[in-house]
Amino acid sequence: MRAEFLVLRLVHILSGIVWLGSGVFTGIFLIPALSGSPAVMGQVVAGLQRRRYFTFVPIVATLTILSGLRLLWITSAGLSPGYFATGTGRTFAISAVAAIVAFVLSLGVARRAAVRAGGISGVLAATPDAPERERLVAQLDRLRRRGAWATTASIGFGVLAASGMAVARYV
Repeated sequence: MRAEFLVLRLVHILSGIVWLGSGVFTGIFLIPALSGSPAVMGQVVAGLQRRRYFTFVPIVATLTILSGLRLLWITSAGLSPGYFATGTGRTFAISAVAAIVAFVLSLGVARRAAVRAGGISGVLAATPDAPERERLVAQLDRLRRRGAWATTASIGFGVLAASGMAVARYV
């Protein structure tokens, strides 16, 4: 049991660092740096797709959540209500919910918007027709706003989850 706990904890912490770190980098640095150039954004998204970034991050996020749920199961003796009546239990539970919300926002909204924006950017670069370009730019702007909102919210929930988990044992 102790070996399982240690391995789960290692997987949970390291995958959580990678997941939250990639979200912070993407939301604070990458998206703003690329937002001024749709053609470059399309190239970068295509490069990320070739390197399987959009497969890697969901796997890491899933590992984070599954290992965290198993750790919670072990620590709470099978999700015992008495455990969740404690400050530590409540804090871990709230943090788990925040992580799941971050997961849904990042993969269900932001990732989809980024992939669609990448596809539109590629089409936009090859479209000479001015009305069609305007339509594509408007669609791209909507997707960027949606993705930026979801990424920002996901980062916020991720930071809330990580903060709660960092202090839960002391609450």
